[in-house]
Amino acid sequence: MKSVEELGVGTADVAAITGKAIADSIEEVARGACVFAQLFKTNRDLVGPGKPRQIQFPKKGTGINVTWGVSPGSTVSASSFAYDAVTVTVEKVGIKLEFTNEALEQALRDVIKDHIYEAGLEYAEAVDDQAQTIMMDLKRETVTISSGSVGTASNVPITRIISVSGATIANVQYDTGTITLTGSVSAATVVTEYANMQKSTGLWVGASTPGSLTAKDIMRARAKIVGQNRNPDVIILNPVDLATLLFDQNLKFVDASAYGDREAILNGEIGKIFGMKVLLSSRAPEGVAILVDSSRLGYDVIKRDLEGHRQDKPEYDSVWYNFWAERNFGVADTLAVGLVVNAASSDSTYPAA
Repeated sequence: MKSVEELGVGTADVAAITGKAIADSIEEVARGACVFAQLFKTNRDLVGPGKPRQIQFPKKGTGINVTWGVSPGSTVSASSFAYDAVTVTVEKVGIKLEFTNEALEQALRDVIKDHIYEAGLEYAEAVDDQAQTIMMDLKRETVTISSGSVGTASNVPITRIISVSGATIANVQYDTGTITLTGSVSAATVVTEYANMQKSTGLWVGASTPGSLTAKDIMRARAKIVGQNRNPDVIILNPVDLATLLFDQNLKFVDASAYGDREAILNGEIGKIFGMKVLLSSRAPEGVAILVDSSRLGYDVIKRDLEGHRQDKPEYDSVWYNFWAERNFGVADTLAVGLVVNAASSDSTYPAA
C-alpha cells in the first residue's frame, strides 16, 4: 500500500489534502456561493480562546421628544434615551469527509477536488438557509384538514409549503393562508413556513395579481420599508420568478454588465431595479421577493472558522476529515426586511391563487 507521499505527487499536492487546506477550500467555495449570508456584517469579536459564545449588539431606542412652540423663559421636559440589544449565540456546524485509500491511489487530486467542491456547496447552502431563517424569523405551522378541500393557516405571510400528506394541493393563497386541495379529503396535513418577523412588523404585501411578480408590488413593499425610514438596497429572488418580473413593461432593469468597474458585484447579482441590487438564489422561496436594507440588517458572528482535522483509520483502510465551525446570524433591525408574497406562478408546484 502506497502512502500519500508515494503516489507520485509533490509536497504541494500532499499539502492540498491536509485538514486545514481542505477547510480553507470549503470556506472559499462557500463564500462564493452564499447569497443571504453576505448581506450580514461579519463580526469576529468572539474569535479566540476564553471568549464567550454569545454577543450583544445595541439597538438605538426611542424616547426623545421635540417640543414646538415653547414660551419665552419656559423649559421643556427632559427626554429619555435608551438602548435595546439583540443577542447572537453562535452554533456549532460540522462536516465529515471519508476517503478510502483505494480512491486516493486511483485519482488523488480528482477525488479530493470533487469532495471539496461538493462540501463547499453543501456548507454554503446550510449557511444561507440559516441566514435566511434568521433574516425573516421563519417558523413552521401544521395545518390539518379533516374534511372538505379547503384549509386555512393561522400565520401569514406564508413563504413556502414544506410538505403535504394525504392530499394534493391545487393552489395556495400565501397572503391569506387559504390552502385549496384538488379534491375533498377526510384527513390531510400541510406544513407551511411563514415569515414571523414580517408578520410582526407588517412589512409585506400580497401580489396585486396572484401568481405574478410585478414592479408595482416591489414598489409597494419598498414604500412600506421606506415609510419606516429604512432604505432597501437589495432584492433577493428565486430564478423562476425572474421571467414574470423582467417582462413587466413598467420595470427599468439595469444589467450588471453595464456597471463597468464602478462597483463590486455581490454573489448572485444580475443587475438593478429602482436602484436596488437584484440577487438570484435557488434557496429563496418561489413567488417571494425579499427586500433588504443591508446597512441595517444585522451580523454574521463567527467564533471559529471552519477548521479540519485529519484522522487515519487503518481499520477501515481510509482517511477521515472532520470539520467544525461556530457561527450564527442576528438581525439588528427588524424593520430592515420586507416581502412580496403570493406570486408563485402557475408553473410552481403550489401556485398562488
